[in-house]
Amino acid sequence: MISHARAMAMSLTLSQMLSLLLAAYYGAAVASLSSASASASAYDYEPHSTTNANTKPFRVFILVGQSNMVGHGQITNIDNGTGLEKNATLEWLTTNVPDRFGMLKKQLHEVASDEEDGEVLDDDERSQTAKWEVHQKSKWTVRPDVLMACNSRIGTDLDPYVAEHDNLYAGLCAGEPEFMDPWEFQLGPELGFGWTVGNAFFDIGTNNENNILLLKVAWGGKSLAVDFRPPSSGNAPGPYYESVITTIKNTLNDIESLFPKESVRPVQLSGFAWHQGWNDGCEDWMAQEYEQNLANLIRDVRTDLNVPGLPFAIASTGMVGYGDDVDLPRKQIINAELNVATYPEFKRNVVSVDTRPFARDPAPASPTDMDYHWMSNAESYWLVGESLGEAMIGLVASCEEKHNSKQRISESA
Repeated sequence: MISHARAMAMSLTLSQMLSLLLAAYYGAAVASLSSASASASAYDYEPHSTTNANTKPFRVFILVGQSNMVGHGQITNIDNGTGLEKNATLEWLTTNVPDRFGMLKKQLHEVASDEEDGEVLDDDERSQTAKWEVHQKSKWTVRPDVLMACNSRIGTDLDPYVAEHDNLYAGLCAGEPEFMDPWEFQLGPELGFGWTVGNAFFDIGTNNENNILLLKVAWGGKSLAVDFRPPSSGNAPGPYYESVITTIKNTLNDIESLFPKESVRPVQLSGFAWHQGWNDGCEDWMAQEYEQNLANLIRDVRTDLNVPGLPFAIASTGMVGYGDDVDLPRKQIINAELNVATYPEFKRNVVSVDTRPFARDPAPASPTDMDYHWMSNAESYWLVGESLGEAMIGLVASCEEKHNSKQRISESA
């Protein structure tokens, strides 16, 4: 993959030069936007326990990382030799493991109904890309209770805005657009995360269909040591870190225009999910300081968003599996990701998930042999998202229990 090759070939000097160039090019814009958002109201973690459906919170979960958070799981890929669907695409999974994945795809009568209702349009004024997007939405199950929004995912685009948003379905907000054809659709952890968290917070009694929003801010080929570098790690903060923070603030402040239906409800920033680390494993010095940088990232995100106890779920860089041939820097990254959650200050508010069990064999068992992108295996990406979602559910429950306990003590005093 291009982003991987670029990362492997990049020397330390070039990496630093690129970061400096990006920071210089985008710095003024990001700084001005950060300044503009500085007066935004704080989104403190204050769970709402009211039974009034109209005041139930509109929960927002943030998903951040590099290309594996962007998502490179293949939805469909026909083998040129056999004419059959390749193993472990989402299409293959829904057909061959229907009890586990069948719910992700619409039934034939549902697709036919959508076509009759005009969802699949053949309008000459519609761009080819838009036509394929409509086709994709008509084919895969759309979650009416889970909204999805994301940045452009274009590697050099640091503008802090929402490029796409809709109700969650397979293919939305995934893949790197500059490397994809219009008919290509991929998936990332957002699908498994959205279904898992959506099911947990589904409330049949609410008058509002949408219960949660997933905001994904991710780019391929980015390191924590340079691109996402948190301010507390010293030197210049990474331009992508600054863009993440500003994108979150701008989106939260823009809920009314992006999602008018949800603007009457209290917005609750409920969690932050992180899946990143491949690029840091390409440089010894980056791997050695990864644990410190990740701990600083958690602290700085909470400070900059003014949410001191924001639940934080980490998916390890487990695509390399448990093999004896895994090099030392990659082992250091995984160990760092798992160790951070054991810090006393992060007890019950940070969870790290060991994703190595989700690694699968290369083609033909998976669609490709790109180990740095989970072999493009849709099951792997689903499992990463599902595990992050399960971790997040536990974290939110823990935080709400802590809040309610404090409230009971306060009321009895």
